[in-house]
Amino acid sequence: MDSARSLLVVATLGVVASFILGVAIFKVRHVGLKVALGLLALLTLIPAALVMTAMFSEWTDARLLAYRTFYENIQPGMTREEVLHLAARLYPEDGPRKRPRVIIDEADHLTFFMHPEQQDEPNCEGIMLDMKEGRVIGKSYSPD
Repeated sequence: MDSARSLLVVATLGVVASFILGVAIFKVRHVGLKVALGLLALLTLIPAALVMTAMFSEWTDARLLAYRTFYENIQPGMTREEVLHLAARLYPEDGPRKRPRVIIDEADHLTFFMHPEQQDEPNCEGIMLDMKEGRVIGKSYSPD
């Protein structure tokens, strides 16, 4: 079993255990036991939270969040200049994020790579734009 699948199994078991403990809270009558079961249910959710944070790092990594926002704001029909202006607006020179690097700038393609800034990973998130007559006709996102 690969490590990603193992992590998902651990997370799933944590959620199932938390659900069972939640049901048990309503079955017992003693307040102290209810509190203990509630705390244990919360503790069993920690592995699931850690796995979700690792698998969906864009939820917590400001670099990825900004880059995804850039991708989402690129719309078909935008001109090359509008895309570059969007990048400049979302990534100002004095802002907290460094502007994505243009890797390919050709008549029919415009490709950006996320700037890794001071971190090692992820470092190859890509936005590939298909262009025709200077306008975006398609876009794709390539995760690291």
